[in-house]
Amino acid sequence: MATEFDNQLIESVAVRRNRVTDALLYGENPTERRWKATTKQFLFSLVAAALITAICIGISFVSNMLATRAEEKKQRQDQMQSSAAAFIGPTQSAWSSSNPSPSPGRMGN
Repeated sequence: MATEFDNQLIESVAVRRNRVTDALLYGENPTERRWKATTKQFLFSLVAAALITAICIGISFVSNMLATRAEEKKQRQDQMQSSAAAFIGPTQSAWSSSNPSPSPGRMGN
């Protein structure tokens, strides 16, 4: 009877030691530990997804802004060329209409 009590006491001390070690390493409640680990992983996943989304949106915004600026620059250049052509164009067209150039087929005749 005394040996049974001793064996019980030794076993309970070993179980208690294992529980204290697990509690120090992983936390007190194993169910809560699993819930916290799952929640932490879920929150990290959400943060990673939000970060990836923000990076994609930023890249899209910057590329769109650069394309818009390039298009505006091209429009300004076209507008400057058309205004320069309008300024120079009437004198050239008046000169070319008063002095028609001979066609290559009629030069010899």
